[in-house]
Amino acid sequence: MSGLIESNLSPKLDSVLQDGASNSPCNHHCWISFGGNVGDVRATFNAALALLSLHCDIQLQQRSGLYCSTPMGTQAGSPFLNSICGLTTRLTPQQLLSALQSVETQLGRIREVFWGPRTLDLDLLSYGNCLVNEPSLVIPHPALTYRRFVLDPLVEIDPDWRHPLVQNTAGQILDRLKCRPLLIRLIDVHSEQVEAISCDLLPQFPDVKFFSDCESPAEAIPFQMRGTGTNCYELVVDLRRSPGDMVEQLTSALTAILDSPKRVSDW
Repeated sequence: MSGLIESNLSPKLDSVLQDGASNSPCNHHCWISFGGNVGDVRATFNAALALLSLHCDIQLQQRSGLYCSTPMGTQAGSPFLNSICGLTTRLTPQQLLSALQSVETQLGRIREVFWGPRTLDLDLLSYGNCLVNEPSLVIPHPALTYRRFVLDPLVEIDPDWRHPLVQNTAGQILDRLKCRPLLIRLIDVHSEQVEAISCDLLPQFPDVKFFSDCESPAEAIPFQMRGTGTNCYELVVDLRRSPGDMVEQLTSALTAILDSPKRVSDW
């Protein structure tokens, strides 16, 4: 699922790699998200920072406080701790991803349950102004623009950071997600199915209103916020190419959108 916010933007992501990231000697600024809900998560985060700092091509920079967020998915377990860290690197995006996954493994990450409990989750959110769309890596992270547990800590340390694809700042993206009621237009879903989805989800998400949209373009962005009038926005959701149950996917996405992560401490 992707989260792309802009009122009239329809980009094509066909294996794009910009800014010479594949072999550039320049340092690229990156945002990394930290998450975990198993064991002493604060200690695990500190251990991850220590391991990353040992890499000769990674320089750690600013980081946000620690936030507590509601888990996504029925098998995710207890609430998560989350944070954001900035770094600069000469590594390529794939090399940096490999470094992050190596740290996860060293600190006990086991990938057995999708969206399950975890000791450590390190996500590569951005890599300079690069756009990457590969089977194993999409940059910016496709969920960056609708997950509050990522946006809230990012806005804490850099509200003016600009998303390289949609050209909105982190602060603008977060503000738009706070519109209530949240209007959600489901692409290529007929009104009868939308009514059934509403019956399933409205008891859990009373601040959401669902609408049918059967005439959107074939290449619609999976999660796109668009303007409907003065200071009013709707979230256009296209799950036609996303596997799995639509209600389950919407439940996870709405949890991430509507949750208000609580800042619990400095790191």
